[in-house]
Amino acid sequence: MAKIAFFEVQPWEKTLIETVAKRLKADIFPQEVEAALNQARNYEIISCFIYSDLSSKNLRKLPQLKLIATRSTGMDHIDLNYCQQHQITVANVPSYGENTVAEHAFALILAISRRITEAVARVRQGGFSPAGLTGFDLKGKTLGVVGVGHIGRYMVKIANGFGMKVLGVARHPDQQLARRLKFRYVTLEACLRQADIVSLHVPLTKSTFHLINRQNIKLMKRGSILINTSRGPVVETEAILWALEEGILAGTGLDVLEEEENLDRPEKLFDPYLSTDDLKELVAAHLLREKPNVLITPHNAFNTQEAIGRIIKTTEANIRQFLQSLPIRRSKRLQIGQ
Repeated sequence: MAKIAFFEVQPWEKTLIETVAKRLKADIFPQEVEAALNQARNYEIISCFIYSDLSSKNLRKLPQLKLIATRSTGMDHIDLNYCQQHQITVANVPSYGENTVAEHAFALILAISRRITEAVARVRQGGFSPAGLTGFDLKGKTLGVVGVGHIGRYMVKIANGFGMKVLGVARHPDQQLARRLKFRYVTLEACLRQADIVSLHVPLTKSTFHLINRQNIKLMKRGSILINTSRGPVVETEAILWALEEGILAGTGLDVLEEEENLDRPEKLFDPYLSTDDLKELVAAHLLREKPNVLITPHNAFNTQEAIGRIIKTTEANIRQFLQSLPIRRSKRLQIGQ
């Protein structure tokens, strides 16, 4: 039997993973893989989440490794080229929560449009006046969905329920899908110019790194809203700050940020080994966190009982299929719209 270990096991998934680990005779670690390399080097199969750094530098220290079963859709934390060159199979969870993430994105939209957090805070502080809490309707507004894949399609469906107009951005437009779901494909630039709310649903790849940046964020309508539940580096953090200060963005809802793994570690601001770019991103994230028109959730869009159950079920299936030499959900480089 191959030696198997689960890393980055968090409290909310521990009970489910313990059940799976017992069936697979696997070990469990709360740390990221790179924080437990001495232990990880003994395993042939490891399962992790997105905060484990599986770069070539760390993968070289895992001589027994044959399978990485990441408990995520994205694989930007894994050096796929190294894995291919060294016959390490990578399995992800291509589909676990299309509706889950889309619902969270709309929760952010509604919280901003109806000023929910401000209203709740006022009541908790003893007030009960709606003065200064005027929001706006979603009906009739235009939603831009960047990345009309599994999650993006649910965004379109939900938006239709609110009576919104929908624009879609995809690398490979599917006109039949557009007709069925009643939306229109446009370029990214046209989407930024026309949408009242832009929601991002793309994987992190070389082509989507800083997809929204200082150069194109200025195209957005004044007073528009930006939502990101995909990956932090898809948006240049400093561009968000600039757009908020210029009044281009009226607000933003972010479930992900550049340098998000260090946001709750203030000592990182004084880390002499932190690069200048990483330091800028971290400072910008701290500044965003203090703005009243910015809502940040801690990479929590996936975090429902149902979605976690699907993630772990698929991960177990991937491991079992590998052990039985059966076809599994192998890694692939995702693109916009897939």
